[in-house]
Amino acid sequence: MKYKLIDIVRMKSGLFAKGDTNPDLYYIQSTDFDADKEWVENLNPILSKSPKLMRHYLTKGDILFAAKGREFFAVVYDGYYSPAVASSTFLVLQVQERNVLPEYIAWYLNHSTTQKLLWSLATGTAITSINKVTLEQIEISIPSLSKQNSILDFSNLQEKEKQLQLQIMKLKQEYLNELTYKSIQQ
Repeated sequence: MKYKLIDIVRMKSGLFAKGDTNPDLYYIQSTDFDADKEWVENLNPILSKSPKLMRHYLTKGDILFAAKGREFFAVVYDGYYSPAVASSTFLVLQVQERNVLPEYIAWYLNHSTTQKLLWSLATGTAITSINKVTLEQIEISIPSLSKQNSILDFSNLQEKEKQLQLQIMKLKQEYLNELTYKSIQQ
């Protein structure tokens, strides 16, 4: 079944803030993710907790959608760096339906077909962006929970295969380099 994103998530913008002297609150930015959209290690708090920021605190399962910059991507907040707020680079999506997995929404938004659509809807030349209203109108197919889980399992297996292939290529290259080097040493 197809739904507009606005029908299944609540969406809010991240915030702009400057660092504090005694930080105890993580400020999640797009630079906190590596090329594979995995968290970089050893993030440090940048902001200080305050009552006005509490309504912006991230909750485990929130989807962070990078809506500004060189690439658009979605990741599910796992709560590891907590408490945390998202920077203004992100739109924060909170799933409102019990039959929808946040990881599935992130997978769907990261899918190459959806990415092509997002880039066709992007605005700006120096800094491209997707605004909240545009993202809310994206149509998303929502299969059963079991199918969502199967899709995610399959996607994870694809990623593992890719990592193994890269590892094999690296080892093969090292072996061939060593073999070649030894051939000139004789």
